[in-house]
Amino acid sequence: MILTMVEMYAMRQGRYSILNYQDQSWWVMEREWYGNIRNVSSVPRGLYTLEAHSTDKYPHTWALIGLTVSHGPRLGIPRFACVLHRAVYPTELEGCLTVCKSVSATGHSIDSVTAMGEIRALLDAASGPIQLLMQ
Repeated sequence: MILTMVEMYAMRQGRYSILNYQDQSWWVMEREWYGNIRNVSSVPRGLYTLEAHSTDKYPHTWALIGLTVSHGPRLGIPRFACVLHRAVYPTELEGCLTVCKSVSATGHSIDSVTAMGEIRALLDAASGPIQLLMQ
């Protein structure tokens, strides 16, 4: 399974993209680009694998793996646990991403709960590797 994410625009508080899989789509929000700084910057564009990730803070989510990002701390890889989880504002994201049904004129997510439920159902049903191509 390959999901594609295409950046649509950037505002002062974040980057906004469209995530597509077949005939389904969602908005994605993330922080602005700050040189790939851990817990601050958006994620570099490229191809990632999504792996199931669950912590007390972010249960039943997915972590991006690839390029300069790993699932957990690893020598030589500057970032880890870049997770796809729910949020309302890009400033709530610590280097992670959130999905939503739409974005308001002021840049906050609308209906992230429904969007995250749809993504969970899609990814839980996937067989084999799940990849995310960020463009």
